[in-house]
Amino acid sequence: MAEFEVVNVVGTVNFQQRIALSPLADSLSERDEVNRVEYDPSELHLIHSWFFEDDIYVAFYKNGTCALTGAGSLDRFYDVSDAVGDMVEDIVDLEIETIVSLSNIVATAEIENIPSLEAIAIGLGLEQTEYEPEQFPALVSRFQDGVILIFASGKLVCTGLTDLNQISSAIEDITAEIERLAVS
Repeated sequence: MAEFEVVNVVGTVNFQQRIALSPLADSLSERDEVNRVEYDPSELHLIHSWFFEDDIYVAFYKNGTCALTGAGSLDRFYDVSDAVGDMVEDIVDLEIETIVSLSNIVATAEIENIPSLEAIAIGLGLEQTEYEPEQFPALVSRFQDGVILIFASGKLVCTGLTDLNQISSAIEDITAEIERLAVS
């Protein structure tokens, strides 16, 4: 398994029913687990909130969904989604079980002795890569459902996948290709 670090997990909690945002915002403001709440119904159609010591961002929508971002691991994501569900259940009589879904896992890895990004773009094939240094400092390599950004420093950022095994495989594959290109 390739070495990588999960830096952000993004997903949703769907309560499968509409939620009145004003009472929810008031209740969240009084919770110790919540660092900050922003809700102005005249300007916003959602509640912005930041939870726990790691400031995980949770956006609540009146359609009954909330988006979570900022968890540094899958376990943390599921812990926070459970806590958010419990908080909403304290306020709203939930009629149906909530659905938790992953949308994206962002992971980083490092590669040593990286060839130039131009050489990598040519070696990987221009049909699967984009490299425009005047636009963005990384090479963009697209595959399956994901993207790996390759920086000249050797840092890799993998995004677009929701399975740790797929992330590991994608990082292993791109690392092997870059190492092959470095030797040739």
